[in-house]
Amino acid sequence: MVGALAISDLRTRYGRGRLRSIKWLLDPYAAAGVYLILIAFVLHREGVAPGLSIACAIVPFQLVMATTINALTSVQLRGSIIANMAFQRALIPLASTVTESIAFAASLTLLALMMAVYGVAPTIAVAWLPLVLLVTFAFALAVAFPAALVGLWYPELNTFIVSGVRTAFFLAAGLVALGQTHGGAHTLLSLNPLTAIFESYRDVLLYGQSPAAWELLYPVAFALLLLGVFTRLYKREESQFAKVIE
Repeated sequence: MVGALAISDLRTRYGRGRLRSIKWLLDPYAAAGVYLILIAFVLHREGVAPGLSIACAIVPFQLVMATTINALTSVQLRGSIIANMAFQRALIPLASTVTESIAFAASLTLLALMMAVYGVAPTIAVAWLPLVLLVTFAFALAVAFPAALVGLWYPELNTFIVSGVRTAFFLAAGLVALGQTHGGAHTLLSLNPLTAIFESYRDVLLYGQSPAAWELLYPVAFALLLLGVFTRLYKREESQFAKVIE
């Protein structure tokens, strides 16, 4: 069922023709590639491979951001099958995350491009990348459940939710690596679970070292907390979905 929901989303986004694979590859560049190229080739920023450092934040953030946007309208868009078919409603946020993860896979080429631009060769630490990706997926999934509920019950807040998630990026070590911050700013940025995710990508791809334990455990703990609260709430409210949509 999750596969069917995800495929439906992907066909809506990329179409059914032969060009859909090209669109799938080019979409990430339209979303973030222009900015990264500006950083890499036009602006001169201090630090080690600044374009790659920013890519290590923008790319995983795209999954979180896209999943949130997808989940906000996911229940309404599936109103017809909710009303006419018996299936696990909890699969809807999961399908949103799977859909955006498939789209997110194309974004990984941006990381490879930035590594090539700065001459950063992959090291044995890249073996940690699948685990880092899994942590990113888990975090995005955890965000999908509250987003789906808020989007259903308070659709007028969708714009504010999207703005809030974007703000969270700037309140994390996105544009500047955590190691370049000090004092209170360093402490505050460390509290944002997005910072841990961004730093794990930097460790694996930019610094060529294993991610620190907190970079994996902290966002997972945050995700488990969200899932523990909102999957229960989602389960309690799902019987009312058809009434709300009508």
